[in-house]
Amino acid sequence: MVTQAHNLEVARLSAAARANADDARVWRWYADLMEDDRVRVTRLRHGWQITVDGRCTVEDESFDCAVRRAAQAWSGIAQAQVKLNRRRKSAAKVTASLLPQFW
Repeated sequence: MVTQAHNLEVARLSAAARANADDARVWRWYADLMEDDRVRVTRLRHGWQITVDGRCTVEDESFDCAVRRAAQAWSGIAQAQVKLNRRRKSAAKVTASLLPQFW
């Protein structure tokens, strides 16, 4: 009986880890497309509409479900590899001449 409880706990933890990894994948996908201005989100009267690359449109009452369904539908479309054009984020460089000198 102890081994059955142990096996159940291992299965539960394994499922939780898979769900966590899938959740991270979906939201990274969404963030990348938003950054590249390839996804359009529209608030409808009774839900949300997600359009990816102007060709994959999904509607759902829940924003979370709409994003997940769009990611699933988009991954099912046969498409050429699209390179994401990520912008480089960099802090403004401060030169020594702009800093006050106290000596």
